[in-house]
Order: sequence, then C-alpha cells, then structure tokens
Amino acid sequence: MIEREFIVNNDMGLHARPAAKLTQIASKYKSEVLILKDGKIGNGKSLLSILVLGIFRGAKFTIRIIGEDEIEAMCAIRRLIEGDLNEKKSIM
Repeated sequence: MIEREFIVNNDMGLHARPAAKLTQIASKYKSEVLILKDGKIGNGKSLLSILVLGIFRGAKFTIRIIGEDEIEAMCAIRRLIEGDLNEKKSIM
C-alpha cells in the first residue's frame, strides 16, 4: 500500500473532465485506487465516486493505492495531478 497527499491547484478543481482522466488512468492498473477526503473514501476508478467527494481548488486529498502495480499507478496519477489535471489555462 502506498499513499500520497495532494492539493488541487487548477482553478476548477477535480470536476468532471479531469476526474474522468483520473478514472481512465486508474482503470489501466490492477491495483485498487482510493481517494480520501474529509473522512470520505471514493473509488478512483469511478467517476461518480470521485465527483461526490467535492474536491475543489486548494483542497487536500489523499490517494491510496493497494496492489501489485501500485507504484506505476501512483506515478501516472501523480503526473496528472501535478500537471494541473491537464487543464488548459484560459487567457483573458
């Protein structure tokens, strides 16, 4: 089991589009991917489960991964989250 705490830095938080990207990445791995926020646990392979957690800009949350490919899964998820969830910044 490995865990890592993250803070959402993109403006919109973990809304539908980046949450879908997270589920796509998590679903590529055999390991169980859990998202923990404020005492609630969501399934990292379920879009609805992630959205219910309400992870907005500045929110702290933890990714917990359990399984045979947990290190690879965490690396891929970390790249997504630390890359501001691949959200393009709008220029006004």
